[in-house]
Amino acid sequence: MKWEKRGLPLLLAALLSFCLSACTQPGGEPQSSGDPSSSDEAFYTVDVYALGTAADPIRAEIEARANEILEEACGAHVRLRYLGSKENCLQQVKLAVSTGEKCDLFPSFEIGVGAMVNNNLILPLNEYLPLCGAEIREDIPAEDWACVTMNGKICGVPINREKANGRGFVYRKDLAEELGVDPDSIRTMDDLEALLIKVRDAYPDMYPIVTSTGLARLPLPYDRLGDSLGVLEDSFSDSTRVVNLFETDSYRAMVELQWKWANMGLMMPDGSSNTSNEFALIRAGKGFGHFANVKPDKERETTSGTGYPTAIFQIVPPYSESTLVSSMWNICSTSGNPEKAMLVLNEMYTNPELANLFTYGIEGKTYRVVDREKRLIGRMEDWDIKQNQYSFAIWSWPNELLVDVWEGDPPDIWQRVQRYNSEARPSPARGFVWDDTKVLGQVTACTIVLDRYRDALECGSLDPATALPCMNEELRAAGIDEIVREKQAQLDRWIVQQKTPGAAG
Repeated sequence: MKWEKRGLPLLLAALLSFCLSACTQPGGEPQSSGDPSSSDEAFYTVDVYALGTAADPIRAEIEARANEILEEACGAHVRLRYLGSKENCLQQVKLAVSTGEKCDLFPSFEIGVGAMVNNNLILPLNEYLPLCGAEIREDIPAEDWACVTMNGKICGVPINREKANGRGFVYRKDLAEELGVDPDSIRTMDDLEALLIKVRDAYPDMYPIVTSTGLARLPLPYDRLGDSLGVLEDSFSDSTRVVNLFETDSYRAMVELQWKWANMGLMMPDGSSNTSNEFALIRAGKGFGHFANVKPDKERETTSGTGYPTAIFQIVPPYSESTLVSSMWNICSTSGNPEKAMLVLNEMYTNPELANLFTYGIEGKTYRVVDREKRLIGRMEDWDIKQNQYSFAIWSWPNELLVDVWEGDPPDIWQRVQRYNSEARPSPARGFVWDDTKVLGQVTACTIVLDRYRDALECGSLDPATALPCMNEELRAAGIDEIVREKQAQLDRWIVQQKTPGAAG
């Protein structure tokens, strides 16, 4: 898919011209192009692909209650498909697009806007956003819209959640204290190593470090610039030089540390083949800690997920890059009615009742109200996850800052998230969106190389003294130097455009 190039100033001007009257026909009834697959139905059904799980009775009740809201708000219904993980959700979207199956709305996470476009997975929103009122536009800052805009086309609605990453090591606080280690004393990687050694020696049946479904999540502050094939090595630097991450000193030092720790018995063996998430391993008593993205109230989240009190050793302070902000909700390219899909997405983002319904499910069945006035909710007292089969993927819905607060979170958690976002260090390339159209072949070839080496290197399963040079040699043969040059050229043009009022974006 090739989209014409327009300037960001023109885009923002267009956004500022949205008006609520575009949503309705004379008389106040929502516009509708009808359902092409079932024109005799009163309401078009928007197929929503979502993360998490829900038993059929719960799903059906959520749909029924959502439809009552949506009939009045925009003359539409929804059909929910819960697809578990974000990886499986994206796989199912790709399958739908390849077979022509109808899919209307779905979320995507940090895979790069260019990849969504070049795989023909999405429709640009430019002609559909004006159907909505001003609220969704005003809630999302211009700099966030820029992170989901490529060549003048708005590719999705940015998810309103934490838009920055801090990186650190999350671990069981109770065991650290049992070993006589004060969490506040962990200040360096050497301090962490000393703690891990104590865990290894005291708890031989427990892995000091576990992976999360095969990922190590190394604590490095690089800006991925879309796909990690060419990055800014340090988001806290003003440098905008694009480099091959895997040839940098910082990457080499980190994988060397992982290899050292693996040989000391501090790493989960063959961690890149692990299919369990970190919460499940720690909850089962098999893991002590893991590298993670750190955000507001991470301790509460991990304590809830593992069943144990946790502490965090922060290694990288919070920073923000386009790739993280480009987690978004999209209209699929096989949507049968993009206009209705857009109106439903607008309601998902702006309507608190609908947002709570999709996020938390059914009051009295999947959650209980703790304090209605304070909008505080919590888990059912007789909760049985196997019976209820409902998971709370709060961060995956369009606007978590709109929903009620979960019991155990600070009452001001959403204000903390907003403060976290505003105070995080922006990468010098935040707002830049990488278009890999000219080097698609090289991107595919390099991705194949990384699939063979990267996770195993980062999980301490391969010796970087031999594997890292081999990986970089294969990356060069696959064309990573061409990718870096093209990305640098695009970034340089983008930087000039930011300094030139009215320049094309």
